[in-house]
Amino acid sequence: MHITNHGKYVVALCLSLISSSCAYGETPAEFYKGKNIRLFISHPAGGGYDTYARLLARHFSTFLDGHPNIIPQNMPGAAGIVMANNMGAQQTNDGTMIGLGPGSIAVADLFKLPNVRYSAQQLSWIGSMNADVGVTISWMTSEVKSTADLFKKELITGGSGATDNSVRFPTALNNILGTKFKVIPGYAGSSALTLALERGETAGIGGINYSSIVANKPDWLTDKKINILLQISLRGHPDLRDVPTVLDMAKDDEQRQVLELIFSQTEMARVVFGPPGMPEDRLLAMQSAFDRMIKDKGFLADAERAQIEINNPMSGDEVRKLVARLQLSKPAIVKRAAEAISEQ
Repeated sequence: MHITNHGKYVVALCLSLISSSCAYGETPAEFYKGKNIRLFISHPAGGGYDTYARLLARHFSTFLDGHPNIIPQNMPGAAGIVMANNMGAQQTNDGTMIGLGPGSIAVADLFKLPNVRYSAQQLSWIGSMNADVGVTISWMTSEVKSTADLFKKELITGGSGATDNSVRFPTALNNILGTKFKVIPGYAGSSALTLALERGETAGIGGINYSSIVANKPDWLTDKKINILLQISLRGHPDLRDVPTVLDMAKDDEQRQVLELIFSQTEMARVVFGPPGMPEDRLLAMQSAFDRMIKDKGFLADAERAQIEINNPMSGDEVRKLVARLQLSKPAIVKRAAEAISEQ
């Protein structure tokens, strides 16, 4: 029997569909049994994101059908953009690859940051471990000791890459509010920033997560080694009731809208996601596992022992809705926010 080229194409397509159907016919438990899941981490070892990711790695498998092995792997670069680009470009989207990084991953494409090659709305959102509060700090020996001093005296701060919050947040505050940060970029993650501060290379950090200080530098708080000058978040932390937030600094409604857009990412500060196009049943299994893990007494006890804050976590669907809402922001506000974080 002679088969035309068109007929061969139809046969091949049918075989492909049958193969795909068989592959995805497994339940998540059947698929994940005996598998390894690579957990990519947006920042270097030793910092806050690494600490949260390794807590996730210790517990996530317990709640995920099939109980696969979770293998952490650091993939630092451009405050999570390198990792998100890698996830966005993956052909392997079968659910054996996930990432943990900052909420800025969800708005980098909205702000058209350099070298962003993924769409935040296409990523497979699993959940967020924490709604973080960023803070601006100065060392105890600095002349900048209060919020008001930020507008009067130069504060030399360390920063990582141009897209990291340690650079973008103080840059935005300079451009929107008129603060006087002088940012020295080039440090490799929060652990390098904190070491530079302790050595006296810098006098402060323009944007660092409060939970990272609690987890990795608790002596800074107990021994009063730092001044906490400003809360970089949409809502204040209960430990910092006397420290104003960035929204308290807004002079008018437009400033407030721009600040809200820039700092909304703190609401999903330790976000977990997979590449685009994950099979729906596996994504749902991961989202369900995440939701159960984040409320589990054993998980929370481990977090407390490690002084890791679990504050206002979000489900995958909540993250997805927040990302969609941010993407619908007014173009004029997006433009002003993007300019504020990029101008040096």
